[in-house]
Amino acid sequence: MSKKIIHQISLSNIGGVQNSFIKFMLFAFKKSNYHHIIYGMHGIKDQFIDMKSHYINMNKSIISKIKFIFFLISKNCVIHFYNNLGSSSVNKLLNLTPHSNIIFHERGAAWTAKEKDIETYKSNATKAKIILANSNASKIMLTKRFGINEKKIRVIFNGFLSKNYKFVPKNNKRYSEKLSVGYAGRLETFKGVHVLIESAKKLPKYEFFIAGEGVLKDVLKKSANNCKNIHFLGNVKEPLDFISKMDIIVTPSIREPLGNIIIESGYCKKPVIASNVDGIPEIITNGISGILIDQDKKISFKSIPNNAIPMPDVVINPKSQELTTPKEIDPLKLCESISLLASNSNIRKLYGENLYRTVIEKFNIENYHDSIEKIYQNLLNNQ
Repeated sequence: MSKKIIHQISLSNIGGVQNSFIKFMLFAFKKSNYHHIIYGMHGIKDQFIDMKSHYINMNKSIISKIKFIFFLISKNCVIHFYNNLGSSSVNKLLNLTPHSNIIFHERGAAWTAKEKDIETYKSNATKAKIILANSNASKIMLTKRFGINEKKIRVIFNGFLSKNYKFVPKNNKRYSEKLSVGYAGRLETFKGVHVLIESAKKLPKYEFFIAGEGVLKDVLKKSANNCKNIHFLGNVKEPLDFISKMDIIVTPSIREPLGNIIIESGYCKKPVIASNVDGIPEIITNGISGILIDQDKKISFKSIPNNAIPMPDVVINPKSQELTTPKEIDPLKLCESISLLASNSNIRKLYGENLYRTVIEKFNIENYHDSIEKIYQNLLNNQ
């Protein structure tokens, strides 16, 4: 039997985990020494058409489920779970079924876990050969909140594009000739978009463009109160193309295990203003490759729909490296930072260039693939 890598991940929605996974798989299909198969529990988004021939929906047939269990048992396979360390259904499966090579990959789900989930995290962790974390912040969360042995966790930063990649926009047509401030991501509670909107209201001479969809879209639009300088674009097909049309990118997150949009902004050499929380400082160095704003305000968002992702119970304070109560950044401080960059194109260029050098070095797809491939090799060769 040939050696296989079985990826268990949801491709039924669009998020940072899915987007970075697709980039990895497209690279792995060309470079990996192993055969890769993707298993999910739901259908697959049309945007992931490149994966359809490699994707199996386990809910469509009992045969698919049996094959997955066979792979789970086989010593010639690695089962790579994404954001499933807290899954009770995975825990039940692993309790009932013999298994050989299990990897759990923490990409941010731990921030939404509740107290009742802690024992599941601990139990699943004991069943893994190795646990991968996408940032040091994720590792801290797993060790300090869930009590997982840090020796079992390895940090591997997400990889996006080649270290030789040079971004060239498809066209140079901007959304506006005015200074443009952009946000790209899900419209969810923990993303802090409401803070950006409050800042935009106070800065009418600049244009603000919000790219993304989510359960808070209508709430946020209502909060924007028809301000003419705030524009909701919905999902954009090419995030890098959107970023390239901005002068400044803002990531006002309440929690952010790493910050994929910041990495993508670096590839476009765009300056970023972001919350100083969780894994964001692992990308941005304040005053050198961007601006970090400390969270010092109580969360002001009140109208949280029932189907929204809840606010995290705790986040990581990057200064103390300890768990702390989540807060949000002050919209007035965000205004000050936007105004500072708006008034100085040289600083914008400097921060963008420095961020580019950081992401090319730390977050390239070659490093990520090679690190993952070595883990697969070690597991499959040490049977």
